[in-house]
Amino acid sequence: MGNRIFGWAADEGGCRYYRITLPLNTLAANGYDTHHHTVKPTAHNAWDVIIGQRVANPAPSITWQKLASYGRLKLVYEMDDDLFNVDASSTRAFEFFSQPAVQDRMRQNIAAADCVTVSTEPLAERMRAMHPNVHVCPNYVPAWLLDHTPPQRQDGVVTIGWGGSATHSMDFGEAGPQLRRFMERNPQVEFHAVGTDYASWMRLPRERCRFTPWIPNVETFFRTLDFHIAIAPLRPHVFNQSKSWIKALEAAALGIPIVASDLMPYRDFVEHGVTGFLVKRDHEWGRYLRALVNDEAMRREMGKAAREKAANYTIERNYQVWEKVFTA
Repeated sequence: MGNRIFGWAADEGGCRYYRITLPLNTLAANGYDTHHHTVKPTAHNAWDVIIGQRVANPAPSITWQKLASYGRLKLVYEMDDDLFNVDASSTRAFEFFSQPAVQDRMRQNIAAADCVTVSTEPLAERMRAMHPNVHVCPNYVPAWLLDHTPPQRQDGVVTIGWGGSATHSMDFGEAGPQLRRFMERNPQVEFHAVGTDYASWMRLPRERCRFTPWIPNVETFFRTLDFHIAIAPLRPHVFNQSKSWIKALEAAALGIPIVASDLMPYRDFVEHGVTGFLVKRDHEWGRYLRALVNDEAMRREMGKAAREKAANYTIERNYQVWEKVFTA
């Protein structure tokens, strides 16, 4: 069972890449018959396993329930975030996922599945209240990132950066004042935002900020990351408790040291003082960024240690985690 696997993706974003595309492509390279698309599978009997990524809309939910009624294939409900506790600052996501009807459909679709896959143990704990069979399949990166050299500036300007979607307003609210003060005091620094222009939102000096618009292709996104130092602010919030460490892992795989909030999930991945720094108090944003900006040797050493750690978190080394779920 499980040799023919279809991934029904929710959209074309990063979650599809990490939770559908990357694992299924790697399984295909290891002998499985896999396919993935945002359009529902037309011939359900052509597959042994169908993964439904956060199925929540009315028509897809009807399809999902019909698939469950056939009883001849394995249904895996995939969820990468705690969509029952989206913060209102993520306007579009909150407007959709906070609707009672949407939450009811998600619960019904979770219940109809044979199992649920999630990216973290805290999220698994939340989902176990809705389904008895929940598997933690962490997010991994492709191995080629370990050999990719980010196109960093070599003219003495140090680039601090972040990349991602427009769902982190509450997080940058945590670091914005500190980052703005740091840049005012350190003219040799620029900020590069990829995907969402949080530099404008934080009112950072416009002439020392760069913005790269949203890039749907994740591998192109990776090649755009040219930071000397990555940042990952996170607000203490119930939604963030279930998030994965993927921002820290992306930076680590590229050999980029990171300054991140000392909260789950980064606390479980970033080795403080070895692969990056964990911020406990507001003033430490400036302290740790200044240390890295002023010490190129430290940046190289931490980046090297981070990359060595990231080598243990590639999909090529860990695809069996997904394989076990689909073939059980």
